[in-house]
Amino acid sequence: MTFTYSSTSLTTTLAKVRMEIGDTDSTQVLFTDEELQVYLDSRGTDYLAAAADACDALAARFARSYDFETAGQSFKRSQQSKAYREMAGALRERAGGITTMDITKVDGYSDDILNQTTSTSSSTVNPRRRFYGEEDAIP
Repeated sequence: MTFTYSSTSLTTTLAKVRMEIGDTDSTQVLFTDEELQVYLDSRGTDYLAAAADACDALAARFARSYDFETAGQSFKRSQQSKAYREMAGALRERAGGITTMDITKVDGYSDDILNQTTSTSSSTVNPRRRFYGEEDAIP
Protein backbone atom coordinates (compact mmCIF):
# COMPACT_ATOMS: atom_id res chain seq x y z
CA MET A 1 0.00 0.00 0.00
CA THR A 2 1.29 3.41 -0.85
CA PHE A 3 0.51 6.37 1.31
CA THR A 4 1.85 9.88 0.73
CA TYR A 5 -0.02 12.07 3.24
CA SER A 6 2.06 14.73 4.91
CA SER A 7 0.50 17.26 7.27
CA THR A 8 3.03 19.86 6.11
CA SER A 9 2.23 19.42 2.42
CA LEU A 10 -1.45 19.83 1.61
CA THR A 11 -0.86 21.18 -1.86
CA THR A 12 -1.93 18.04 -3.73
CA THR A 13 -5.58 17.18 -4.19
CA LEU A 14 -4.82 13.65 -3.01
CA ALA A 15 -3.55 14.96 0.34
CA LYS A 16 -6.61 17.22 0.63
CA VAL A 17 -8.93 14.25 0.10
CA ARG A 18 -7.06 12.27 2.76
CA MET A 19 -7.36 15.16 5.19
CA GLU A 20 -11.10 15.61 4.54
CA ILE A 21 -11.96 11.94 5.15
CA GLY A 22 -9.61 11.60 8.12
CA ASP A 23 -7.32 9.08 6.44
CA THR A 24 -4.16 10.57 7.93
CA ASP A 25 -2.80 7.69 10.00
CA SER A 26 -0.15 5.94 7.92
CA THR A 27 -0.33 2.85 10.14
CA GLN A 28 -4.05 2.29 9.44
CA VAL A 29 -4.81 3.60 5.96
CA LEU A 30 -8.38 3.48 4.69
CA PHE A 31 -7.44 3.86 1.00
CA THR A 32 -4.32 3.50 -1.07
CA ASP A 33 -3.24 6.45 -3.21
CA GLU A 34 -4.37 4.58 -6.30
CA GLU A 35 -7.84 4.00 -4.86
CA LEU A 36 -8.30 7.66 -3.98
CA GLN A 37 -7.00 8.65 -7.40
CA VAL A 38 -9.98 6.83 -8.95
CA TYR A 39 -12.36 9.18 -7.12
CA LEU A 40 -10.26 12.21 -8.08
CA ASP A 41 -10.18 11.17 -11.73
CA SER A 42 -13.97 11.00 -11.83
CA ARG A 43 -14.36 14.41 -10.13
CA GLY A 44 -11.59 16.40 -11.77
CA THR A 45 -10.30 19.11 -9.46
CA ASP A 46 -13.26 18.94 -7.04
CA TYR A 47 -11.53 17.26 -4.12
CA LEU A 48 -14.54 17.74 -1.81
CA ALA A 49 -16.80 15.75 -4.16
CA ALA A 50 -14.09 13.08 -4.46
CA ALA A 51 -13.85 12.94 -0.66
CA ALA A 52 -17.65 12.56 -0.47
CA ASP A 53 -17.47 9.64 -2.90
CA ALA A 54 -14.74 8.06 -0.79
CA CYS A 55 -16.92 8.47 2.34
CA ASP A 56 -19.79 6.76 0.54
CA ALA A 57 -17.46 3.86 -0.22
CA LEU A 58 -16.38 3.71 3.42
CA ALA A 59 -20.01 3.76 4.55
CA ALA A 60 -20.69 0.81 2.27
CA ARG A 61 -17.58 -0.99 3.54
CA PHE A 62 -18.57 -0.57 7.20
CA ALA A 63 -22.28 -1.28 6.58
CA ARG A 64 -21.48 -4.98 6.96
CA SER A 65 -20.31 -4.37 10.51
CA TYR A 66 -22.79 -5.24 13.23
CA ASP A 67 -23.52 -4.22 16.79
CA PHE A 68 -22.96 -6.79 19.53
CA GLU A 69 -22.55 -7.20 23.25
CA THR A 70 -20.19 -9.52 25.06
CA ALA A 71 -18.94 -9.79 28.62
CA GLY A 72 -20.93 -6.75 29.69
CA GLN A 73 -19.49 -4.58 26.92
CA SER A 74 -21.43 -3.11 24.00
CA PHE A 75 -19.88 -2.57 20.57
CA LYS A 76 -21.76 -0.27 18.16
CA ARG A 77 -19.83 -0.91 14.97
CA SER A 78 -22.71 0.19 12.73
CA GLN A 79 -22.09 3.78 13.81
CA GLN A 80 -19.07 3.92 11.52
CA SER A 81 -21.25 3.49 8.46
CA LYS A 82 -23.69 6.14 9.64
CA ALA A 83 -20.87 8.57 10.44
CA TYR A 84 -19.29 8.20 6.99
CA ARG A 85 -22.68 8.59 5.28
CA GLU A 86 -23.26 11.84 7.23
CA MET A 87 -19.73 13.00 6.42
CA ALA A 88 -20.38 12.38 2.72
CA GLY A 89 -23.50 14.56 2.90
CA ALA A 90 -21.63 17.36 4.65
CA LEU A 91 -18.82 17.22 2.09
CA ARG A 92 -21.32 17.38 -0.78
CA GLU A 93 -22.92 20.46 0.79
CA ARG A 94 -19.51 22.11 1.00
CA ALA A 95 -18.79 21.09 -2.58
CA GLY A 96 -21.92 22.81 -3.80
CA GLY A 97 -24.52 20.10 -3.26
CA ILE A 98 -27.16 19.27 -5.78
CA THR A 99 -28.15 22.06 -8.08
CA THR A 100 -31.71 22.80 -9.10
CA MET A 101 -33.17 24.88 -11.86
CA ASP A 102 -36.51 26.50 -12.59
CA ILE A 103 -39.03 24.60 -14.65
CA THR A 104 -40.45 26.34 -17.68
CA LYS A 105 -43.06 25.10 -20.09
CA VAL A 106 -41.71 24.31 -23.51
CA ASP A 107 -44.39 22.13 -25.04
CA GLY A 108 -46.72 24.95 -26.12
CA TYR A 109 -49.79 23.02 -24.96
CA SER A 110 -49.84 23.66 -21.22
CA ASP A 111 -51.60 27.01 -21.21
CA ASP A 112 -52.85 26.49 -17.66
CA ILE A 113 -49.29 26.26 -16.26
CA LEU A 114 -47.42 29.53 -16.07
CA ASN A 115 -43.68 29.81 -16.49
CA GLN A 116 -41.89 29.65 -13.17
CA THR A 117 -40.30 33.00 -13.86
CA THR A 118 -43.70 34.70 -13.50
CA SER A 119 -44.53 35.66 -9.94
CA THR A 120 -48.03 34.76 -8.74
CA SER A 121 -47.42 35.15 -5.02
CA SER A 122 -49.74 38.16 -4.66
CA SER A 123 -52.65 36.44 -6.38
CA THR A 124 -55.40 34.57 -4.52
CA VAL A 125 -56.14 32.48 -7.59
CA ASN A 126 -54.36 29.24 -8.37
CA PRO A 127 -53.56 29.31 -12.11
CA ARG A 128 -52.75 25.57 -12.08
CA ARG A 129 -56.32 24.50 -11.37
CA ARG A 130 -59.06 25.14 -13.87
CA PHE A 131 -62.54 23.78 -13.98
CA TYR A 132 -64.26 24.37 -17.31
CA GLY A 133 -62.21 27.48 -17.96
CA GLU A 134 -62.57 29.05 -14.50
CA GLU A 135 -59.78 29.28 -11.96
CA ASP A 136 -60.19 27.78 -8.49
CA ALA A 137 -59.43 29.98 -5.49
CA ILE A 138 -56.41 29.07 -3.38
CA PRO A 139 -57.59 27.82 0.04
